[in-house]
Amino acid sequence: MKKPTRLDFSPEEIEALVSRLENQCLEKKDYPLLTEILRAMIWLSFSLKEKELSIKRLRSIFGIKTESAKKLLEFANAESSRDDSKNEDVSNNDSNNEQAEKEQNRPDKKKNHGHRPSSDYTQANIVHVTHQVLKKGDTCPECLKGRLFQLKSGTVIRIVGQPWLQVDIYKPERFRCSLCGRVFTANLPAECETESRSDHAAKAIVTLLKYRGGVPFYRQEQLQSALGAPISASEIWQMTENVADALHPIYTVLLKKAATADLIHNDDTKAKILSRVKELKEAEETPERTGTVTTCILAVLNQSVKIALFFTGWKHAGENLGDILDKRPEDLPKPIQQCDALSHNIPQNQETKVSNCLAHLRRKFYELVSTWEKEVLKILSLFASVFRNDHEAPEDPKMRLKWHQEKSSPIMNQIKEYCDELISEKKVEPNSSLGKAIAYLNNHWAAFTLFLRIPGVPLTNNADEQLIKRAVLNRKNAYFFKNETGAKIADILMSCIETCVLSNINPYDYFLAVQRYQFDVRKNPDLWLPWLYEARLKDLEKTP
Repeated sequence: MKKPTRLDFSPEEIEALVSRLENQCLEKKDYPLLTEILRAMIWLSFSLKEKELSIKRLRSIFGIKTESAKKLLEFANAESSRDDSKNEDVSNNDSNNEQAEKEQNRPDKKKNHGHRPSSDYTQANIVHVTHQVLKKGDTCPECLKGRLFQLKSGTVIRIVGQPWLQVDIYKPERFRCSLCGRVFTANLPAECETESRSDHAAKAIVTLLKYRGGVPFYRQEQLQSALGAPISASEIWQMTENVADALHPIYTVLLKKAATADLIHNDDTKAKILSRVKELKEAEETPERTGTVTTCILAVLNQSVKIALFFTGWKHAGENLGDILDKRPEDLPKPIQQCDALSHNIPQNQETKVSNCLAHLRRKFYELVSTWEKEVLKILSLFASVFRNDHEAPEDPKMRLKWHQEKSSPIMNQIKEYCDELISEKKVEPNSSLGKAIAYLNNHWAAFTLFLRIPGVPLTNNADEQLIKRAVLNRKNAYFFKNETGAKIADILMSCIETCVLSNINPYDYFLAVQRYQFDVRKNPDLWLPWLYEARLKDLEKTP
């Protein structure tokens, strides 16, 4: 809607116009003026709606962030259900209120909460407890007639605790000759004959606490001091750097493997490197690009092999992806790329089959429910059907494609037709918030519907969004990297940790093995990828 022209009135002119309106004796010059006033009122009402929407978006940053349809429908139906309840008779109201109270007091079912089965504790110590009195084949002490036979052992889980770092102080005996003065000292154990004061286990656990748990170095230092085993933050940093040095050859191989993936997700988030901030302040001319980001790339080689890669620096997600695809063999077809529709997610020198995230598209409409309730609810209900179809679709890529072509293609076309109808029939202004959301849909329609034409295309970029939360967790707790070296070490460690998690490999055990066999890792890094290292470990342990 076009912004109206500015209208300037003196108090006397306003009073004169109101008087003519009340006396129904308008002059010819008043009609164009009233037309402009009416347009200004409509424009002001429209602008207030847009302003309210902007405030709502701001509140969503600090308030409830979930986008569940349940909460949305509760909001949309609140007023109508309140009005309908007034028209019901007293008896119906009583019964309905009683039923509503029961529903309200009923606790919501929470998934994945409570006690876990014993099979989930893969690293637990199994303690077999024999019966103190009885054994297999004994006479039953109850009936004194039957014989006892073995049943499956019961299960009792007990959780024990200990500090994650413990300090051992060695005090070797020393003797000094009373005549020549020579000192003789006892030999230390083999594990103490290293340059570092910490063992492999200590290095592995502080690395996981920082780059998986988000516990900054200074907090680890403070807690260790409180537990009576003070270790400085700088020493903890050195421990993580040692782990990164051992993992660097593997990280290089992961980059090459990721280049061969058939499906690649990418996205980025803000990051801060203090040394770069200092350089920008001291620079005579401001460079074209001043910000730094952390890019997360998820490369899917197959159902069981997924690689997570992190890159922190001035390059955007598309540029980092382009660097990886430069290593891609020329005989391989173009990979599928899943990302949101931002232009900096697309590599410049490499071609990909781009699929844009439907969750981002849905969010564009979800944010408008308070302003365009009727239209948005209809669109969201159609999106819900598409996501439901994806949840019920077969796992086989070709069968899944056929499933979506039969069930989801008509729904996606219905969404587009309805949005185009809103614009063509002028029910929605093109430059309004809803009009911009519809334009976003139309501009990237081919990328939003790629899952209807190519097998193996995911609907959303949620898998990569979940990975990038690891970088956000570290940023929230540690705020920044001191320099580019620290950022690079974080990228190596987080990439290896998250790749282990995606491969159902215990990263703690993996870090122990990599540190123990560092020389073999440098010689054969291809054999030490997270999903392959267990086989290599068995081969080395068999070697005398």
